[in-house]
Amino acid sequence: MRLSLVFYMFLARMAVGTLWALPVVMTMRPAERHLRFQLVLAMVLAGGAAALYGAALGDDLHPEWPRGLAAFTTLSGGMPVTLVVVTVLALVANFLFGTYRRTAGRVVLVVACVAGILPVLGTAHMPPGDEPWQLAGRTTLGLLGGAAMGGVNDAMILGHFYLMIKGLPLEALKRSGYWCVGVLLARVVGFGLVLLFWPGAQDVLLGREVIWTAWRVCFGFVGPLTLIWMTRDALKYRHTQAATGILYVAIFFMLMGELAATWIEARTGFPV
Repeated sequence: MRLSLVFYMFLARMAVGTLWALPVVMTMRPAERHLRFQLVLAMVLAGGAAALYGAALGDDLHPEWPRGLAAFTTLSGGMPVTLVVVTVLALVANFLFGTYRRTAGRVVLVVACVAGILPVLGTAHMPPGDEPWQLAGRTTLGLLGGAAMGGVNDAMILGHFYLMIKGLPLEALKRSGYWCVGVLLARVVGFGLVLLFWPGAQDVLLGREVIWTAWRVCFGFVGPLTLIWMTRDALKYRHTQAATGILYVAIFFMLMGELAATWIEARTGFPV
């Protein structure tokens, strides 16, 4: 598996996860500027992922993979064309929010979130193992991984608006924090289920891949959950600057953990 494809999986999932974090705050007027910024970020991540996929089409290690148009449009090729659809929908939603057509913007945003399932499904098809339950498991945990990255990054960026605009209500930042904790806990449960029930997972993840597994758990689970809990204490006293600084560290941990998880999945087929 070439690194370009690993980063394709990573960026595609983060792009979708960035969108998934936005409906939590999309009805809140104080978060509208933040929402438009995050829509642009999702567009950049999706476009970058598609470009990386194109760079990997010459991979001689996988001669069975489709080439040309089929590589971009079929499930066996990962369906990166769906990232183009997500990019366009994010652009339209950004325009609608920018012109104060909020209801239409929210509808398009929800459609973009649903459409984002398709590129993640495509990334789940790339690692070895074609059983339907394996594909479903990798897709589900891929969506949760992207939502975790997008959620923590969303909260961190949102915190900056509290530093620039005084008097903003804390409800938006609290909602983002609850979303992050919920998604991360679901991701932890999914990891545990893989270890317990996925055939061969324990032998590989706790054997030859134990270093990467430990990295994934420490950076992707323990670190972010601990740091997000610390932001809860900071917000009790309305210390938004302290909370934002803690989230800076949390997103670093989150990205390192999910990148390790993507690498393990690409190498072994086990979603962690």
